[in-house]
Amino acid sequence: MMFSFKHQYPAWLFPGSNQVDPLSTASPIPAVRVLTPYNPLTWFKTMREISKWKPDIVIVSFWIPFMAPAYGFVLRRVKNAKRVFLLHNIDFHERWLFASQLTHYALAAADAYISLSEVTNQALRKIMGQATDFKVIQLFHPVYEQPEVQEAVVAGKFKILFFGFVKHYKGLDILLEAFSKASANITKLRLIIAGDVYGDKQFYLDQIKRLGIGSKVETHFEYISDNQIGHYFNDCDLCVIPYRSATQSGVVQMSFAFNVPVIATRVGGLEEVVTHGVNGLLVPPEDSLALAEAICSYYQSGREAQFRAAIRELNKQQSWDSFVSKFMEEII
Repeated sequence: MMFSFKHQYPAWLFPGSNQVDPLSTASPIPAVRVLTPYNPLTWFKTMREISKWKPDIVIVSFWIPFMAPAYGFVLRRVKNAKRVFLLHNIDFHERWLFASQLTHYALAAADAYISLSEVTNQALRKIMGQATDFKVIQLFHPVYEQPEVQEAVVAGKFKILFFGFVKHYKGLDILLEAFSKASANITKLRLIIAGDVYGDKQFYLDQIKRLGIGSKVETHFEYISDNQIGHYFNDCDLCVIPYRSATQSGVVQMSFAFNVPVIATRVGGLEEVVTHGVNGLLVPPEDSLALAEAICSYYQSGREAQFRAAIRELNKQQSWDSFVSKFMEEII
């Protein structure tokens, strides 16, 4: 059973265009939409709904301190169940008032933690102290299962993809600078941008115009529904993740699910998944010249088939079946 959000954020706080996937189909897992983190009245209802179901284990995804008061309140009142946090982020990209205190309050309500990267593991121990009386299950971000993977022709389509929510820390502006340099050397290069902008999309449109790359850049500044994802990844032969900072990235695993190699920056836990020269390339953060050189190297080296073969092997190790099996071994 899944207990989900009725609303995640108040409209005035949410910088994107949509909080709900308008094209989503029914979840295969029964779901009760009950929690609104900023409405304490729903905390009591959430607690009661969970308690009525009498779970053995309650797993809660944690990624920002905004959810922490609700999570801490509810979990402290769940009885006779093992309480586990699935940790996406602890070091946050945006600034939050009292972030450390709120996060500690929520996390202290758990019996165990699932860490998706070593970077997150270290952040957990920093915020919780070096106490040895809490259980950390060190796992990984599983590869998304995609039924419609289409293997690209080796030698590529010369299409680069930037995918996901567009936020400052994700470095789209750096990629645009790099693409301008790379496309001057490889004229057939094209860049596809697909994702909702958290902020003003005009900033990026102005940059594209200033760089004179408008004819080579395709922008889809909108929420990308699950059933649209395959279109973008199957249409490209390289995904670039130019983040200024990161813990781990679901975009890497989404790209790997479609057997699309990645160029990423050496930040956070990205190096734990992207192995330089094996399944992708790594570059320093905030270095558009190094990123441009990596893009050119990828297309000129002819290693696409090698990278794709390595990705397929990694996907076998980081499947959902493997994730669940290792979790159950640790938690039962």
